[in-house]
Amino acid sequence: MGLLFLASAGFYIVFIVLSSSSIDWRGSYTWSTVDNSIAVGHDYFLWRNDGSCHLYFEFGGHVYRDENETENLTLAGIDGQKSVCLDPGLAPPPGMCVVYSFGLSDDRSFESAMAEYGCDVYAFDPSFQFSNMPNNSQRINYFDIGLGTMNTKNDSRGWKMATLTSIRKYLLHSYRPIDYLKIDIEGEEWHVLDHMLQDGRSLRFIKQIGIEVHLLDSYRLHYYRNLTQRLEASGYVRFFSRQNRWKTNAYELAWFNVNYSSKSQVAIRADGRKEDDMMVNYKFPPIV
Repeated sequence: MGLLFLASAGFYIVFIVLSSSSIDWRGSYTWSTVDNSIAVGHDYFLWRNDGSCHLYFEFGGHVYRDENETENLTLAGIDGQKSVCLDPGLAPPPGMCVVYSFGLSDDRSFESAMAEYGCDVYAFDPSFQFSNMPNNSQRINYFDIGLGTMNTKNDSRGWKMATLTSIRKYLLHSYRPIDYLKIDIEGEEWHVLDHMLQDGRSLRFIKQIGIEVHLLDSYRLHYYRNLTQRLEASGYVRFFSRQNRWKTNAYELAWFNVNYSSKSQVAIRADGRKEDDMMVNYKFPPIV
């Protein structure tokens, strides 16, 4: 049995989930295809470890309406929000937290909400020129860089791309934990996740991850599931899942890292200095 409570206030939607049931979250799941389209993985990708996070908020989001649906004018939904666990020990500490956000499109509601919460937000999207973009918060920093599996100044789309490790070095965050990592990069998340899992270091200092996953190719379903299982086998617990309101083959998933531990939000370097000491009057080095 469980109890679900929903309330909204400003930027935030809060869900409190109480559960007494036990779930075999390492069990097997049924996969199937219908008419060569992906109607697959609902059981697997909609599953969450209920009770693992007792309090989570969905930060950001906008209400969208399907203007083409003339028969049902109430066909609407919220999109763009990301779930953050606020349990003690997992909640980003306001005033000290760091958020990395990859993929913005025309929606910066999540970034604005996290900045209002009290986090320093580093937002990345290679398809935009941020130099002329108005900034509604001094805590949001925009970069025209995309998250990829290698560093390049100009990929086939003309975008600058970099790995997570390189971006953290660029921002002098190599020794600083990331409280929340948002990845919403329209199908490229699988390549990036595979690269980070092989890296062995990228995921170590991340406290929570929110990813919109896309099941784009039916013949790669086992690959998608395998990567998700590898992430969870490494210590990430899935506390949230739902299907995207507007895409039948997209799911919003969120995890927290049970292996994460840090005595402070700013790590100490091998030479004894805090990394923040190096941020003063420092010009960022080039990524590539």
